[in-house]
Amino acid sequence: MTPALKAHGVTVELGGRRVLDDVSFEVARGEFACLCGPNGAGKTTFLKAALGLLPLTAGEIEVLGTRPGTSGSAVGYLPQAKAFNPTFPARVVDVIVANRRGAWPVRVSAADREAARAALARVGGERLLDAVLRGLSGGELQRAYLARALVNEPALLLLDEPTAGVDARGRAEFLDLLAGVAAREDLAAVLVTHNAAAVRRLAQRVVYLDARVRAWGAPEEVLDREWDRAAFSGHDHDTHPGPLCEDE
Repeated sequence: MTPALKAHGVTVELGGRRVLDDVSFEVARGEFACLCGPNGAGKTTFLKAALGLLPLTAGEIEVLGTRPGTSGSAVGYLPQAKAFNPTFPARVVDVIVANRRGAWPVRVSAADREAARAALARVGGERLLDAVLRGLSGGELQRAYLARALVNEPALLLLDEPTAGVDARGRAEFLDLLAGVAAREDLAAVLVTHNAAAVRRLAQRVVYLDARVRAWGAPEEVLDREWDRAAFSGHDHDTHPGPLCEDE
């Protein structure tokens, strides 16, 4: 079966700097993989390249057997930064429906509302359906955006530091949510994280990235090495500019 995600010799240069250098690995369908590494290692860059948001200098990426950016709603994405105007009175239902339709909804139909409600129910956030985004806590906002990423029933889910900026309780709750997501055998996922607990609980495969792939294998083969401190000591801060996968 074609892998959900396959990278072969991927090189990306940005601003004269080689951010990714000959990166190769693959994620099987139904597999939950964690992408780890120190700050600035290229993890977010890789996700953006897989989404078709950044060009490759060399190599190739296949996403569900096709070129990046051509799989449409079959790929769900939860970005690290949430791009929305805090003065705009957007509701959670609007944000979820925007991803379902691929455009901001002027009117939310009954079918759209039900789809948004069902997606929120999957992440324990049904009560947030009509909540205004600017009034949400960090953990609630992550639930809303996870529901947004899941509303189209994707085959591949890409998550970029989803617990960044969330307090300890919120991180623990979100980890429980991701455990439920990981249990779905029909969904592949790639999680960029500095949370060692998330890796140990969720990952079937770990990719340790530092411009190149330094290790790729089962968690027990990759973790507890000399690089653990760098991989799990902070948040990802790739220093290049780039667009987020936001359609609002």
